[in-house]
Order: sequence, then structure tokens, then C-alpha cells
Amino acid sequence: MNDADEQQSHRVVILGVEAAQQLFPGKPAVGSPLTMNGNPYTVIGVLEKKQQNGSYGSGPDNTQLFVPYSSMARDFPPPDRPGIQRGWINNLVVEVADPEHHEEAVKQVYQVLGRRHHFEPTDKDALWVWDTLQGSKLTTRIFSIMTLFFGAVALMTLLLGGIGVMNIMLVSVTERTREIGVRKALGATAKDIGRQFLAEAAILTTVSGVLGFIGGVGLCITMQLVPMPDFIPHPIISPGAIVASLMTLSIITIISGMYPAKRAAALTPVECLRHE
Repeated sequence: MNDADEQQSHRVVILGVEAAQQLFPGKPAVGSPLTMNGNPYTVIGVLEKKQQNGSYGSGPDNTQLFVPYSSMARDFPPPDRPGIQRGWINNLVVEVADPEHHEEAVKQVYQVLGRRHHFEPTDKDALWVWDTLQGSKLTTRIFSIMTLFFGAVALMTLLLGGIGVMNIMLVSVTERTREIGVRKALGATAKDIGRQFLAEAAILTTVSGVLGFIGGVGLCITMQLVPMPDFIPHPIISPGAIVASLMTLSIITIISGMYPAKRAAALTPVECLRHE
């Protein structure tokens, strides 16, 4: 659809993908005639299927039909109503070439329409504007907050896991007190004992972390293969989240294993060997 179609009021129409399937099932729509309100139109295009809503307040464009404005004003005049004249426009869609100039462009829209319809450009109540960029920013902010929330939940889960590892290692130190005494009596130093228990804690958290990582990645891949509604995105695997989780797991490993290792290293052979 071009300027000539608008200037000469050509009877041409572009169909949404679902409209094309309903009107021309099993055959090509482009080039086919279409009668609307008794007037012969020619289909000149079919839109790709869209998941996002259109800018016209009626959902996605998949079921819509688009014609030049001049053709619509001639063939589909609005019904006579008080205060409504033939050829009136109830919706304007404005696209800014550069998002950085978005706010300035909105101000210019208020200024132009304010001069034509006699209202102050600063009066936001005089003209309702559906600002999709603000909606996009709001949606981005909501998802950012959700990401922080789930990140905090993941961090708390790792911390609780670290506490569990620490408790397991403390119980292990208590149960293996005589073993520690025998090793020290045979010449093992406090550093040897500390390294042993720290290594055991590291192995425990590493194995648990690897199993959790495999389970999480496997769940994401499985959900990507499952068909979902268009408005529900498939989960993605974020390299940043993986790196952050591995770093957090490493810190928790050191913290959760250090205290039991120090406690085991501080035991003396005499105390260990007389322990029941």
C-alpha cells in the first residue's frame, strides 16, 4: 500500500493472516477480489502472524483488514451522530524514528493537536495517548523486579544448602573424632586435617551443585520443547545466571567447609582418643 493508493482512493486491501485463512481457505489470497459493503476490492497483501497486540485497541492484527483511509472515508462513512462529521478520525498511530526522541515527539503531538482543537498542550486530560514505550518500560521494570526476586530466592536456597552442608560436616567431625586423633597421633598436622574436611565439604557441594545444574538445564530444555501459548515465553538459559550461581556456590563451599575444618583441626590427639 503506497501514497498513490491513498491519493487516488484505490480499492485495495491488506488482510491479517487469520482473515486471509477464513476468506480464502486453501488458496492464495493476494490478487483475489473481495467485495466489501458492495464495493469490489483487490487483496494486495497478507500480514505475517503477530503475537503482540496491534495499535488499534482490538488485539493482534491477525483478524484485521486494512484499506487506504481515503477509500474507507468514501466507501465506509461513519454513521451520522451528533458532533461527528463524515471523514472523522478516532485513532492516530504515531511512530518515532528514534526512541531517544520519544518524549519530545509526544510533546509535539500535543502541541499540533492543541493548536488545531484549541486546548493547552500541557493539558494531559484533553488528549488520551496510549504510550506503548511507557508500557514497555513498565513491563521491563516488572520483569527486572521479578528477576531480582527469583535471584534472591535462589541465593537463599544456596545459603540454606550451605548451612545443611555445614551441619553435615560438623556431625561428621563429631562421629570421626577418634579417626582424627589416630591420624594426628600418626603425624598428621592440623593443616592436613583441615584440608581433608574442607575437601570433603567441597566435594559434597560440587556434586550437589552439578546435579542441580543438570536438573535445571534439563528442565529448561524440556520446557523449550513443550508447545506453549503465544503469550508465554519459553525459558532461556542465561550464561550470566550460571556464572553468578557458580561463584555463589564457590563462596558458600568455602564458608560452609571452613568452620568444620577448623574445628576438626583444633582437636588434640588426647581429646580425640578418649572420646567415646
